Amino acid sequence: MRRNSFISREQDYGLRITAYLAGLPKGEFICVPKLAEKLFIPSKFAARIIHKLKKAGITGSIRGKYGGVFLKSEPQNLSLYDVLITIGFKAKLNDCLNENFVCELTFGCKFHSFFVNEEKLLMEKLQKTKISEFILHEL
Repeated sequence: MRRNSFISREQDYGLRITAYLAGLPKGEFICVPKLAEKLFIPSKFAARIIHKLKKAGITGSIRGKYGGVFLKSEPQNLSLYDVLITIGFKAKLNDCLNENFVCELTFGCKFHSFFVNEEKLLMEKLQKTKISEFILHEL
């Protein structure tokens, strides 16, 4: 049985890739196939994620046979939220928080206000928590 996750597999991989790149010494980079192998991510999937991160200015790359990718952003300034949003994070804690959801009970519903508050707290925490707290050193 397949379960839906709040954080998708692609977003999870984006966090891992970013945390790994944050652990590289300044000026060093790693080729995508080697990075994918170290993090147990399919190489094509890793390349697609890195492309999204590069497009957002989070990662950079050096082309060529001996090229690779590196973290362009400072890990202490890069939040988990930044990475998740770049990889397409749009999750809501409850359907009733979605913009186009229509519920007759919204104004008197205690569940709605509970989920609004919890989602706000979670988003704030994701924005405050930096990649530097999750640096993956050599695996």
